[in-house]
Amino acid sequence: MKGLILILLICLLTITARAQQPSSDERIRELERKLDDATRRIEQLVDTVELLRAEMSQLKGAQAEDKKPVASSATEVASTTTSGNREPDDPTASFTERLIEPELGGDERDAKLTLRPEVFIQARYSALPIRNAESAFEPNLSLTRIETRWSGRVSERLGAGLEIQFHPALDGSPEELVNDAFIEYYLNDHASVRVGQFIKPFGFDIQHSSGVRESPERAIFAGYFFPGQRDRGIVLTGDLDFLKTSAFKNIRYHVGAFNGNRFFTDNNRQANYLVRVRKIFTEANFALGFSAQRGKQILPVGVSGNNDENIVGLDFQYARGRVGLRGEFVRGNMPSTLLGIEPEFAPAFRPGARSSGGHLFTTYRLSRRDNIYARYDAFNNDPVTNRNVRAFNFGYFRPIGEGSRLSFDYQFKNRPSFNDDAINGRLNITWGIEF
Repeated sequence: MKGLILILLICLLTITARAQQPSSDERIRELERKLDDATRRIEQLVDTVELLRAEMSQLKGAQAEDKKPVASSATEVASTTTSGNREPDDPTASFTERLIEPELGGDERDAKLTLRPEVFIQARYSALPIRNAESAFEPNLSLTRIETRWSGRVSERLGAGLEIQFHPALDGSPEELVNDAFIEYYLNDHASVRVGQFIKPFGFDIQHSSGVRESPERAIFAGYFFPGQRDRGIVLTGDLDFLKTSAFKNIRYHVGAFNGNRFFTDNNRQANYLVRVRKIFTEANFALGFSAQRGKQILPVGVSGNNDENIVGLDFQYARGRVGLRGEFVRGNMPSTLLGIEPEFAPAFRPGARSSGGHLFTTYRLSRRDNIYARYDAFNNDPVTNRNVRAFNFGYFRPIGEGSRLSFDYQFKNRPSFNDDAINGRLNITWGIEF
């Protein structure tokens, strides 16, 4: 009986196992199907994630480009003066940027105002006076620039600048200590208003800093038409990049009203009005500017007649490879006074007379640091002698370390000039440093 029961149990277990076998196989097949389906979904999700990541990167790049401040002329020229991408120390691009000076006339919004000032020191050795220039020639060693400057952005909308020059005190003119003192208000990313005392935004040479200029001093016309280079007034300055058309790209403008009358001797209670427009053609490494001033000047006691102080100017800058070229021409009413605290009337001034001047400058980059240059400079109807002044100078300059430069200049000049920044020696060796 027990044997029969055992046999029946074995048979029952065998039947049960056979009955469960199809169910296990079906379960395995179902799990395999679900695993395949999950794998496909994971692959689809991975593809979707990659697509979303690529699209997000593209959108972020476009958004950053839109939010990036509209490039100033300086940024445009620095990034496009040569074809393709360039290294930061590319000598050709640096040379082009130095010749074009794309930041000329810009405001201070890109620099943060700090307690540490900029300091500029320039020493010069002068020798070999030109003919008949003994009275207007300063021989031997001199300190032609001792300046310290604070400038930059104070807040989101405000900027300021203060420049003190100490070299006039050494020459017995302490009243000329303040060079710049102005406040700026940034209307938007493309326009700002400046009020105070600052460099007059007329032409190129007037605004060209002594720390980067190749020749020892500015052209002769600068000393007669704009002695001191500064004036007191208000100016609206900006660019037209917001118009987003190639015709108006890289155009900077200045519109202002100034005291005028030789900077210190303003007493006619009338303003001089000025406009300047400059466009940089980045593809051609070329810049063209036009400037105009309309105003009145004072006349000597007992003299009547035309007292206009109208001046117009045209300037250009060009660079190609190792060669650079600049030129500027200015014409206007003969200045009645020279630079001074009290009015000093020019001996040869005549109401209604006109004076004109200009220069043509060329330079060649011998190497990364070595440069040579030549400049022809002329001024017609000098208000001191009523004669024409002609000068030709050539020279060599080389940067020494960071912010320092040594230059040698030799000049041929037919007669001396007598106003601000006159160079009446044949040999000038200049060493300056800015830090």
